[in-house]
Amino acid sequence: MTISVCMGIYNGEKYIEKQLDSIFRQTRKADEVILCDDCSMDGTVETVRRFIERNGLQESWRLYCNKENRGYPGNFYDVMSLCNMDVVFLADQDDVWAETKLERMCAALERHPEAAVVACKFGLMDGEGEKIHAVMAPTHSLETGKLHRVELREIFYKYQWPGMVLAYRNGWYRERRQDSTEAYRIPHDIFLCAMAAEEGAFFQLDEELAYHRRHESNTAAEEHRVGRLLEKERKLWEIEKYLDMLRAFQGGEVLRTEEGKRTLQEKLSTMEGRYEALKSGKMWMVLRRAFRDRRNVRLATVVCDLVIVRGEKGNGEKSKTTYRNRKF
Repeated sequence: MTISVCMGIYNGEKYIEKQLDSIFRQTRKADEVILCDDCSMDGTVETVRRFIERNGLQESWRLYCNKENRGYPGNFYDVMSLCNMDVVFLADQDDVWAETKLERMCAALERHPEAAVVACKFGLMDGEGEKIHAVMAPTHSLETGKLHRVELREIFYKYQWPGMVLAYRNGWYRERRQDSTEAYRIPHDIFLCAMAAEEGAFFQLDEELAYHRRHESNTAAEEHRVGRLLEKERKLWEIEKYLDMLRAFQGGEVLRTEEGKRTLQEKLSTMEGRYEALKSGKMWMVLRRAFRDRRNVRLATVVCDLVIVRGEKGNGEKSKTTYRNRKF
């Protein structure tokens, strides 16, 4: 089983060398590492070139530079298309991997030929590399080393599989990849997970093999701080982005089975209702929609929305942060 690691990079000078080093020091080496820079305006490209030259990696590590900015999903889809090995690992520029990540996840794929995509679990760290222990942190690993199948409904119910935890079979992906504009609006990670889960081929390994760095410039604007998560304008912005993604799934006809299409439509309807209820600022509307869509809504989500609405009423008129034009 041969291994590709691919990474889309953009303005990552501050953290990228630590991630490159964690890939370089893997107990099972990658056969190729493909990096694609999306017109960075800092020293990212120079940092990567120095790392490759210093470690004599010119034969197996390749750096490409876009002539124009492709954006986060587009850049990743491009770099994924350049991978030639049996299994592809997705890497983000600001994370850090456990040195056994490639070894352990490849072993899982070798033991389970029915798995097209495998995810590990991950922890959080801050910009200084310190571990984050937060209420809204990802699901904790019990380190059992067991593999369990993830259903499509779980993907849309609570998405918790960023690209940096994923490995997929390249042949499987090449047979299913799409070139439609709609499909390329979907982030690459949830695109892979949904496609595999619809086929019963997405599995999660119960081992924490990576740390995801949370800082002010995260491309996907992930958040674990409760205070930020309870800002109404931010929450509406998040739902708008999620709705846009669900509609891209629908418009690109990514899901092929009737069950998959039904699951997608249910989630789309649920999120549209949640958006309208939250925007109304009425607690009774939040509760009514939550009861109606209880199959697709987590209790934590309902509590969050109620706290947001109640807090807005208690604070009266207050200044609002505009998230739509804000770079996270």
